[in-house]
Order: sequence, then structure tokens, then C-alpha cells
Amino acid sequence: MRSKAIIILILFSALSLTAKEGMFRLDGITAGLTADMKAMGCQFDPADIWQPGTKCLAMAVVRLGGGSGAFVSADGLIITNHHVAFGAVQSLSSPQHNYIRDGFLASDRNEEIPAPGYNVRIMSGFENVTFRFQAALRPGLNPQKRLRLIEKISQELIRDGEKIPGNECSVARFYSGREFYLVTYFKIRDMRVVYVPARSIGAYGGEIDNWMWPRHSGDFSFLRAYVGQDGRPADWAKNNVPYRPLHHFPVAKTGLRSGDFTMILGYPGTSKRWCTAAEIGSQVQANYPERIALLAQYIELLEKCSTANEAVKIKNAAMLQGLYNSIKNNRGLLAGLQRNQVYEFKLAKEKHLAAFIAAKPALQKKFAGLLGDIESLNTAEREIISLNTIYSWLSRGCRLLNWALTLKKWSHEKTKKDLHRERGFMERDMAVKKERMQVSQKNLDLATDQAVLSFFLDKLLAADNAGAFKSLAKEIQHAAGQGRREKIAAFVDALYSNTRLADLDFKLKMFAADARTLAATQDAFISLAGKIQPDIDAFNRRKNIIEGSWLRLKPLYIEAMMGLGPQALYYPDANSTLRFSYGRVEGYTPRDAVRYAPFSTLSGMLAKNSGKFPFDLDAKIVTAINGPGRARYNDPFLGDVPVNFLTSNDSSGGNSGSPVLNERAELVGVLFDGNYEALDSDFYYQPDLSRSIHVDIRYVLFVADRVNQAVNVLAELGAH
Repeated sequence: MRSKAIIILILFSALSLTAKEGMFRLDGITAGLTADMKAMGCQFDPADIWQPGTKCLAMAVVRLGGGSGAFVSADGLIITNHHVAFGAVQSLSSPQHNYIRDGFLASDRNEEIPAPGYNVRIMSGFENVTFRFQAALRPGLNPQKRLRLIEKISQELIRDGEKIPGNECSVARFYSGREFYLVTYFKIRDMRVVYVPARSIGAYGGEIDNWMWPRHSGDFSFLRAYVGQDGRPADWAKNNVPYRPLHHFPVAKTGLRSGDFTMILGYPGTSKRWCTAAEIGSQVQANYPERIALLAQYIELLEKCSTANEAVKIKNAAMLQGLYNSIKNNRGLLAGLQRNQVYEFKLAKEKHLAAFIAAKPALQKKFAGLLGDIESLNTAEREIISLNTIYSWLSRGCRLLNWALTLKKWSHEKTKKDLHRERGFMERDMAVKKERMQVSQKNLDLATDQAVLSFFLDKLLAADNAGAFKSLAKEIQHAAGQGRREKIAAFVDALYSNTRLADLDFKLKMFAADARTLAATQDAFISLAGKIQPDIDAFNRRKNIIEGSWLRLKPLYIEAMMGLGPQALYYPDANSTLRFSYGRVEGYTPRDAVRYAPFSTLSGMLAKNSGKFPFDLDAKIVTAINGPGRARYNDPFLGDVPVNFLTSNDSSGGNSGSPVLNERAELVGVLFDGNYEALDSDFYYQPDLSRSIHVDIRYVLFVADRVNQAVNVLAELGAH
């Protein structure tokens, strides 16, 4: 394979300064990339981004749940997004103490409260271990055996890496399995909430403004990481001490201007720019339309359940927020894929690839039939894509069923040696599942859970034409009633009338139980889990065969595409590992005769304030906006306080909460979104249109100072 370093060097010599595509690995900082960053205004040495075990920039960046964050003080203070910290705030809220609505501020460290279910990971190791997987990558291997072998090797690497106390390891696949890296993290378990603004600030504009520009959202929060007195990770304890990071980002003393250099460090979740035409066709024609329709009905159901009372509304808030975000994202993504004809673009590229292979006899032995095999595999995957979507939401959305399936599966897997267990059922995985179970219990509303189960069972049976879940269908068929929905209602009522899984102590006790003890409980949900598990296992085997087949075909596809020549940046898709991207402060033109400036301001925010949700600023911030203290935070060029800003940095989901750095590696903002017009950038990057949206650090300081008088936070930031 051609050296990626040479390819990138060639590419960057020809790139214009406005095309900033690429979420780069930290071990991929080439001379050409460094030169381009410097040409754009970067004043720090890019080599300082990643120097393991030293005071490098990466040591200030954390992986926080499904998002990112950054250390901003020597005492473990972390800035992230309001929506990233929302789950903790929601779990801590009640009708009496509604932190979702009112926000939270600890005036000193004794008032900081535990963040349920939250932990942070700091990357400490990033090692290429592809050589360990050669046996699993050899041609002719059975797809299911290939996948199982990859999982076994991964589990061995994880086990060995986690022998060091405090380490948490994962094996990341790059280029769809062409390369493998062992990623090591220092995991901190004691996280506490320090400061979260009110929802009218942190989520101003709600779903109307979500993914849109101009934005005026104060999407920020502060948490703190604590460790034991020996500096090692520890569960919450009163005498734990703040973690001392190797590096933290200083707050910039001067604000950004249009055209300034910016860099993002964070954990983008998933991009799909190496997708085949066949895969994109399935997404456009089936997956996204069906998913959008399903989510719309699911949202309607949860909204209806949430009208019961304030307590239920709070319990369902985090799930609804995630669903609102997902459905708008999916709608924008589908519209972009269709508008930009991404399927047709990929198809044309693959026709060019086919001709390229046909013209070179040396390539035909390796790549002949590749595109046909991909088409056949995609057809097999498409046969189960609808059913898999529904089942995934069913097992995630219904807590009692999820817990029953977990307990039943664990009672079987625990009889095996740790390395022989199925994915997600090693000893270290079960500790996480126990923790999540306790957090999930806080948000359990049985009426909602029952309604969700009935809804998804109806969808699953309607979609299961081939009888993949025949055991479940048989159980429902035995219930009283005439039609499918009437039988489902009776079946679900019987389940909830004969279960103890709503009792946390019972669930935790059952973690230690063997299969015989579980069966003896005669719990309706646990009994159901035992009856339907064989069908679930068979369905998973079918998915595993497809996944194992992709692990053979996709790396070949990527290799063949790379052989066409340096026509694109050859960086791997995002996969929740630490990446950096760079760009500049820059607006965009979404359509004819419209040009968006890169900054929004307090004046624009005030102009939107209708007093009705989600444009309902509370009196404190309105007073602050109109007060004399505003001038201190004014930008001299804007003549106002900047709220949000745009950059051309490449990003994706998971980058939420990522620090935005200026040319001196100082904190100038926090990323929280992308722009609606370019949501399909996960598949197809558009340099003139793709933008990242950030909250300006000057607005963070303004709110902390003038609205909430968070003097302790400001002092720790060195800004007061």
C-alpha cells in the first residue's frame, strides 16, 4: 500500500487554504500537514498535539460519554456542552429541584454534586496493533469465524492493557478493518457537577434552532474530575481530591476575528465517507426514510406519556432530547444526500474504479468481482435493516426488557472463561452495565416503559415477515384478544403485572444468580427473555456473518479506491477515537443571494426573544444584556458580545463539547453543532458549505459573570 504520509504531503501542496476536510489521527501529523497549518496562522508546534505521557495538548482533552470535553484548570475543571452534561442534570432533577429548568451552580467545591453515570477518559496510549490481526484477515476465512477471531484478539489486547490499575482499553478499527489500534485511556469515575446554566440559556432556540445558523445557544457546562488521594481513579468518596491533569487549556485573552486559525481536538463518533455506492443507496432508499418515520411516532408517544405530571416529564426529558436531535439530523442528512446526489456520485466513482481494475491485469486477481460481491452483501444486509432498526430501539427503549435480556444472557455467559464470552459480556463490561442499571433506574416510569414496549412490539411483528422473532410472536399469539394490537396489550399487561424488575435491589441481586436461580424466580420478563433468546442469538449470528463479510470486502474496496490516485484526503472515517481538525473562522453561502456572517451576538439573541419556549430568556439574562457589565465582553469589531461562531473545521457527532483552540492553542470556544445544509458531510464533505458551530468563550464568561455570578468558576478560569 502506498505510504499515507507521501499521499498527504502531495495533497497538501496542492490544496487551497479554504478546503479543510479531514479529521486526522494524532499519529498522522506529517510535514505537509504541519506546513499547511502554519500557512493558515498556527503558531504552536503541531508536534505538541500528541506526546504521550507529557504535557501535550491531547492530555487536556477528555472523552465524556458520547461527547468530548476539555480541562480548563489545574484542578480538574472540565468544560463541555450543556447537552452533553444534560443527562446528569436530568437525573439529579425533581419537581422540587428542577436543575433542567433553573440550572445549577456550586458556590464552592463542597457543593459540587455527583454526576450519575458520568466518567471521563483521557487517552494515554495509541498503538498500531494491526500485525496481531493477520490471522483474522487472511482470505478465505469464514465470515463469522473472522469476526469472532477479531473479537478474541481484541479481548486479549484489552485484558493485557487493563492489567495496569486505572487503564481502560479498546481496540479501534480504522479503514473498516484495514488497520487496528489499541487505545488506552486513564478513566476517572468520580465526576461532579459544578455549573450548568438554565435551560433558557443552554438550550436557547430548542429544536427550532437546532442544527441551524444563526444560533444563539449558551451550550456549555462545567464538571470536575475527582480521584483518590493517591491520584488513582476511585468511586465517589468525600475525601477524594480534584484530578491534576498534565495539561489544561488557558482561556484566550483576545477574541477571534473572521479568518483566524482554529483547531478542534475531540472524539468524533461516526463518519461514512468510505461508504460504497450500494450502502449509500440503502441509506437513502430505505434506512433513513424508515428511521425518520419510526422516530416521529416514538417522539409522539413519549410526549404523550410526559404529560402525566412534572416528574414523568423530567424522567423522559433526556430520551426526548436525544430523539429530537436524531430526527432533525436524519431529515437534514437524507435531504442532503438526495440534493447532492451522493449515491450517483459514488456510483460514477465506482464505474471509474471498475474500468481502472479492468485495464490493469495485475489488479484483476485481487479486485475482480469486488464490486459485485459488495452489491450482493449489501442486498443481504438490506433484507434485515428495517427489522434491526426496530429491534435496536425496542431493546434500548424498554428498560425492563433490556434488563431481563441482560440478566438472562449474563447467567449463561458467566459460565465461560472471560475471553470466550460474547462481545459486551466480559467482567469489565458487566461492571459498567451494573452502573448504568442504577442510573437508568432513576429515569424509570413504568407507564412509559409499558407504552414503549407495546409500541415497538407492534412495529416488530408487522415488519417480521420472515419470522426471525417467531418465539416472541408465538407468546403474543397466546394472549387474550382478537387483533394483533389487542393481543399485544394483554400480553404486555401480564408482563408488568408479574415482574419484580422495577425493583433495583432485585435486579442487582440477580446479577449474581445462575440460570437455575433466575428461572426459579418465575419473573415474567426473565421467563420471556429465556424463550426469545435463541431467536435473538440467531438474528445476531446473521448480522455477524454480514459484519464479518464487510471486514473482508471493505478494506479491499478502500485499498482499490486509494489506488486510483491522490484525489482525496486518505484519512480514516471517524470512530470515536481522538482526532484533530483545523480551519478558520468563516461564514458560508447556503443558497443564492444569502451570505451568513461567522458571528452571532447578544442583540440577535434578544431580537429572537418572544417570551415563548424555546425563545424565552429569563429575566436575569435580559437584565444582564441590558446592563452596564455587557460592555466588558464586547468585541470591538462587532460592537457587541459574540454568542456563537462558525468555523470551517471538519467535525461530526461526538465532537460535541470539543475545545476550539486559536493559533496559540488557547481556548476560544466549545463546539456544539454542525450546520443543517451540510449534515450529509458525514458521507460527502463540502468545503464551501460544511461548517462547525461553537459557543464563544466570551459569551460563556459573560453568562458566568453577569447572569449567574459564578465568581468561583471565573476565578479558576483566570478570568475574574
